[in-house]
Amino acid sequence: MFVCALIANAASFVLPISNPANLVVFHTGMPALGSWLADFGVPSLLSIMVTFIVMRIFFRDELCKNIECEVEDAKLSGNGKLVLAGLALMIAVLLTASAMKKDLGLPTCLAALVITAVVSFKSKSNPMTLAREISWGTLLLVAGLFIMVDAVESQGALKLTQQWLDWAAHLGQSAGALVAGFAVAIANNIVNNLPLGLIAGSTIRAAHAKGLMVNAVLIGVDLGPNLSVTGSLATILWLLALRKDSGGDAEGDKLDVSFWKFLKVGVVAMPAALFAALGGAILMQMLVGQH
Repeated sequence: MFVCALIANAASFVLPISNPANLVVFHTGMPALGSWLADFGVPSLLSIMVTFIVMRIFFRDELCKNIECEVEDAKLSGNGKLVLAGLALMIAVLLTASAMKKDLGLPTCLAALVITAVVSFKSKSNPMTLAREISWGTLLLVAGLFIMVDAVESQGALKLTQQWLDWAAHLGQSAGALVAGFAVAIANNIVNNLPLGLIAGSTIRAAHAKGLMVNAVLIGVDLGPNLSVTGSLATILWLLALRKDSGGDAEGDKLDVSFWKFLKVGVVAMPAALFAALGGAILMQMLVGQH
């Protein structure tokens, strides 16, 4: 259960399309797919590996226990196969748009609408049933956070964040990247990574930052939310899914995870994976510099 939440963030910088925060940070300056893989390929692998190792150690007692449940063998229906094919098509569209350095928002929305329309038509079901399953409250929360960011930026907060970024840059390339990455990672859990990504992206563009410092900021934005439940939209949606599909009315059957229960795991998993990912980014930058 925890791996589902933590890997969603730990694997957020494998590809540009892996996390909406990536689009927010880079905005119109999204790197080409090849450059992205060169910069974030090794850090992503290290992030995932270290997260897995921490989870394996942290939950070693639970993993030794038997899982006493019976799951019925179910075959994927025709509509299910259609949805799966639609998701594969969406991935292909997004990767193509990313490789061509095109905006990813519109292709994602159009692909989702087409898949929904085709499946609804084939199954002769009302698409409004699916619409009611959307967490509109979460969307309003995110919209409110973005409005808050605009209000903060209008008060000149970007000048302060620019000063912090310049201060970190003067610490040296490696030390500055570590400081910036950890500072951004912790800040995620105060305001959520989407609005923070917007602030970080605006700061990077205003300061004309490049290279390792930008990569460190993005890694912090993506991986920092593994500290607490407030860090990312993915974790919030994960919590909503647990509460909705808890599987029983008895208190012991509920899968509701408290803030403190998540924090006990995140306070170990996030810093370890973040240090490994930033270390990988620094190493790659050094190797590129030698050539």
